[in-house]
Amino acid sequence: MSEIRVLHVLHSMNCGGAETLIMNLYRCVDRTKIQFDFLVNVFDDMYYQKEIEELGGRIYRMKFLTSITPPVYERILYKFFISHPEYKIVHSHLETTTGIILKQAKKAGVPVRIAHSHTIRYTRTGAAAFIENAYKTHCRKKIVPNSTHRLACSEAAAKWLYGGADAVVMKNGINSADYDYSEETRKEVRDEFKINADTKLLMHVGRFCDPKNHSFLIDIFNEYHALNGNSMLMLVGEGELMEGIKKKVLDLNLTDSVIFTGIRNDVCRLLQAADYFVFPSLYEGLPLSLVEAQAADLPCFVSDRVPKDADLNISEYVSLPLGDSKNWAGRILEAGERQRRSRFTEICKAGFDIKSNADFLTDLYCKSTGM
Repeated sequence: MSEIRVLHVLHSMNCGGAETLIMNLYRCVDRTKIQFDFLVNVFDDMYYQKEIEELGGRIYRMKFLTSITPPVYERILYKFFISHPEYKIVHSHLETTTGIILKQAKKAGVPVRIAHSHTIRYTRTGAAAFIENAYKTHCRKKIVPNSTHRLACSEAAAKWLYGGADAVVMKNGINSADYDYSEETRKEVRDEFKINADTKLLMHVGRFCDPKNHSFLIDIFNEYHALNGNSMLMLVGEGELMEGIKKKVLDLNLTDSVIFTGIRNDVCRLLQAADYFVFPSLYEGLPLSLVEAQAADLPCFVSDRVPKDADLNISEYVSLPLGDSKNWAGRILEAGERQRRSRFTEICKAGFDIKSNADFLTDLYCKSTGM
């Protein structure tokens, strides 16, 4: 029996929440049964490209809606699916654009068409956003009639993309054991970044983009640093807003206290060095980085706009009104210290173990194709 080749459709395979989840799944699935290929919107080298190729995956590149008109995009999609009849499963991760992708896959005769919601979004306001919001609504309406299966990382993410239609929640998974707290690893990481043993280290993991709310995060740290000068902030990730955040850090005279690590493939190690995880997102589906921070047993301070599906009863949810950074800083200062321990059992029981998720997805792919 030859393996089932699944075509995953994403903007890119650079380092982001959904991309990291898919790679975690890719590493865990039985690749004698299942093989992942990718249709993306970028033409440069990507963070996960080499690993994908080493695992046997193929990468196709296509201009998406950001650079071509919807009718042209639909024609190109249809032509692609017709010319690749080997794909019996198309698994789309592109939010509302999924409706257009799966419509063309259905038209081309692809039998299994999976929509996957990884986030929620608040509707943008203003005249400039009116046409964009209308078109997204148009695309969203096409998802249910053109999908055979609907997945979501949380109930909120399912409701946002599919309305009241049936969907299966598959939580974002990690390799739980990798995050068990290690005093030795903590010292290694702090030595690497020249962080003193008694320095309080706040940490955030996420792409530098609007939803992650980095500007407010800097405000929080600025207030915290004023209360505790022996403190630092580590920001893991890259993105289009990073240079602006670096300028804000410079303007606030925090350059010596804020570490920009860029993209890292050892987040499980970095988390060991931190004392607090701060996550003031404007919106999320089910953030993988928050699951990772809890797996490392870090005290987490999280925006009340983040769904509680990811909470393992160790996160503290804080209201988000902008300008309330003093409240956040005070809450972190009052948190004190606690003895960190393994959260492996709780992570698995809560449904965040990647091996269980990979088994679920393998079963879905095999049963839906009759293999």
